[in-house]
Parts: sequence; C-alpha cells; structure tokens
Amino acid sequence: MDCTFDLKPLFDKDIIKVQSDMLPEGFVGSPEQSAEAKRRMGWIIDKIGLMSAQAQGLHTSVTSARQTNDKQTIYLMAGKGKEEGKLVVTGLLKMGPKDLYLFDERGQLRSRIGTPAVLDFFVHSSHQRRGLGKRLFDNMLQDLDLTLCKCAVDRPSAMMTAFLAKHYGLVRTIAQTNNYVLYDGFFGNNDASHADAKDSKFRGHTKATDKPEKDLKVLSMAEIMEAGKKQPRESRKYNIKRNGDTRSWQ
Repeated sequence: MDCTFDLKPLFDKDIIKVQSDMLPEGFVGSPEQSAEAKRRMGWIIDKIGLMSAQAQGLHTSVTSARQTNDKQTIYLMAGKGKEEGKLVVTGLLKMGPKDLYLFDERGQLRSRIGTPAVLDFFVHSSHQRRGLGKRLFDNMLQDLDLTLCKCAVDRPSAMMTAFLAKHYGLVRTIAQTNNYVLYDGFFGNNDASHADAKDSKFRGHTKATDKPEKDLKVLSMAEIMEAGKKQPRESRKYNIKRNGDTRSWQ
C-alpha cells in the first residue's frame, strides 16, 4: 500500500504496534510531530482496513482508526516498495479481547471473559507468499505471550483457514453458533494451557482474572436463555445440535 508521505518516521522497524491513541509504540516527538503522526497513522489504518474488507468481500471495514478502542492492538508491517528506499505498508493484524458464549468439545455452553480474538488479518496481494503473514502472527504471539490455539478467530476466510492450517497446524475446529472459530486445544486443561491463560500479556487488556477456572463458566439453561435475550434480534435464533440434542430457540 503506497502512501504520499514518508513512512520511515512512523516505522522504526518493519512491524509496529499501534493502539487507540494512533501512535506507534515508542514514538517520541514534539506535540506537533505527534499530532501529525496520529493523523497519518489514522489514514494508514483506515486505508488498509478498507483494503482488508474488500479482499474478504465485506461491505464495511472491520478495522478503522475510529473503531479502534483502548483494548485492541493493531500490528502493521512495512517493507520495500518498487521505488528505491521507499517503504510501503504490506500487512495488518488486529487483536482484541471478546466476552463470548462458547461451546466446548462436550457441547456445554460456557461464558468466557476477555477471550483473545483475531479480529482482522491482511497481507497485500503484491507481497503474499513471502512468509510475511506468519511473521506478523509470530510477532503478535510473542508480544502478547499467546498460543494461537487459545485465540478465537472472527469470521476467517477460506484463505485465512488455509493459512492457519499450513503454518500453525490448526485444522480441527470446535463448532460454534456465532461468527467465531475455535480450534482444538482452546479449552485444554494442561499446565501449558493454564500458564497461557494466567501469564499472557494479553490479559492486561482484558477484564479476566488470574484464575482461569472463573473465566470458563458452564451455563444453566436459564442462563443460556438470558444470554439469547441479550443478543441482537437478528442473531437470536440458533440451531444447535450437540450430543444428539437438537434445539432451536429465538
């Protein structure tokens, strides 16, 4: 993605981290320089967010400067453009915590607070098949101290699904009734799982406690019905088939 301005003052390295203040992490400058950096970064995020939406066939952008809240993190990647010495934006990865109702492998509905979620992912077509997407994910996982199977993925495209299978071995999914995809291992109870839930830096951006068992609550039918009432009207109807039990409610 080409820009009319020089990206070097914004990208002190090839992958930068941006939050709701629209300043690259570690940016230092005068008030005037900071204001200009925010304006330019907002423009970059709006444009690459639109390109991501178009690539996924979405009607509206998932990522924009205005939509970014203080719990979300955007990773942007830049690389060499066609012109000598010029940087271009090549990729985007957006993460954020979500409070979700999720089915586990046994078909039990659970309430999960502050679930790490992959909200948007895009690599420009002219820079694909170079390993840049994996570098973006590896950078994020290290920065937030996460394991990818512990993340929910929002509406992954066919290309995204293939990418996760190829690079991270994520193939088996746990069926859900919402837009999020969970992979085998999300509800794991081994020591690594608890360490991931307790010690992840991501939890600094969530409302989750330091006790994973409190984050994962099995719901009663009354609580399930109450959860359904809180959903937008158009998404209240569910067709659920778990362990031979088929139910529909609205």
